[in-house]
Amino acid sequence: MNLDKKEIRLLIAVILAMLVYFLIAAPVMMDDGFHYEGFAEALAGGKLDFKSFYGFQGLSFFAVPIYWLTGSHNSIIIASMIFSLLSIPLAYAVGRDYFQSRRAGMYFLILFLLAPYPYTTMMRGFQEAALLFFILLIIYGSISEKKWTPLAWSIGGIVKPFALVLAPLFLKESIKTFTSKSKIWVFAALAFGGLYLGANYYQTGHFVNNAAINSYQGNFDPSNTPALAESFVPSIKGFLRVGANLLLHFRKIMISPLVIILGAFALLLDKSLKVRKEIIWAVVLNFVLVGSLTFSFSKYLLPMTTLFALVSIGYLLKHRWLMILVFVDSFFVFLPIWNYFGHNYWINLWLYLIPFWAALILFIIYEYGYLFQNNHRYPDA
Repeated sequence: MNLDKKEIRLLIAVILAMLVYFLIAAPVMMDDGFHYEGFAEALAGGKLDFKSFYGFQGLSFFAVPIYWLTGSHNSIIIASMIFSLLSIPLAYAVGRDYFQSRRAGMYFLILFLLAPYPYTTMMRGFQEAALLFFILLIIYGSISEKKWTPLAWSIGGIVKPFALVLAPLFLKESIKTFTSKSKIWVFAALAFGGLYLGANYYQTGHFVNNAAINSYQGNFDPSNTPALAESFVPSIKGFLRVGANLLLHFRKIMISPLVIILGAFALLLDKSLKVRKEIIWAVVLNFVLVGSLTFSFSKYLLPMTTLFALVSIGYLLKHRWLMILVFVDSFFVFLPIWNYFGHNYWINLWLYLIPFWAALILFIIYEYGYLFQNNHRYPDA
């Protein structure tokens, strides 16, 4: 399904709006961001140093050429900005191809804009914007049956391991079409992940140099790296926390709770959904993984919330008035994140809400502007 000129103009307009949004922000590197940036700068200088910097360093590899070109100590943030901008046409493509509808593509792009956490927290060096790009790429590759999907999955997994829960989306198809050509991508994925884990283990004695939550106190001590297992203490409280991190605005959640509810109902009731069983398995894996952690944040549920958002579009297409409720609900998703870390990256609330305004304008133009101009909607809508 090819883009028409009007859709191309809309996508370019959204990309430019978000580019301006990023350029007027005032990033402040914090917490984990120093480790991601430190790893990137060490690697740019020719040193692979897992021992001094904790965490998953997938984004840092992409930040290296940016550091070479700019010398910026915010190279991690710049890399995240690039991934976030690339996610705009990708989000449209995922929604369009999943439902075979241009209108669905625009709706999914709107939901992408209404999920502020990734592109807000990247201003402090966090990796969720890049993670979201790879989540979208894995979903796109899976529904389009692309042979390179396992490699995208492997790379996404070293950006943040939560991307790994998306394996059910493509695993069955990869096994069914395991030809000489597809083997190359599978082996590349395994080799890439194996090299990363192997190098980490060689330097630190752990497959992941992990700053396990609640496993240490005070500053990170590279000579006393906590075991990854210390991050896992399954409990009822952990699984209840998953529910809270999906539905309670003050928990700095990923997306409108209404979208989550609509997505859950769609998975339960609409058996015609493409790769429905595989999506359910991915959601369950994300739930079990995050519920088993000693402590968890809403951002760990990004694969699940992205899938819920995607399948919720069926209801939004049928009942346009639901989008109005989603916008109202989304406003209360933005507000708690505005001053989340005691620092505002935009000078006022109205500028911070630029993605919200962009989503609203996109909805009005697409749903009503086209009606006024052409007196009809797209035939596939």
